Amino acid sequence: MAGDDLWTTAGIAHRLAISAERARRLCARPDFPSPVQSVPYFDLWRASDVEAWLLEGQPDY
Repeated sequence: MAGDDLWTTAGIAHRLAISAERARRLCARPDFPSPVQSVPYFDLWRASDVEAWLLEGQPDY
């Protein structure tokens, strides 16, 4: 589930096995990738950007 897929905070929460609230806080971090699209009520992140961020060694999510 990577590549050009777009994830909401719920998708990120699922991928990282964390709560949706924790994912929202994570997405607000300055070192987290920027969303590629914003639509009413939620943002979308490119899955490959999130995966790359994880591979860079962000252990304290």
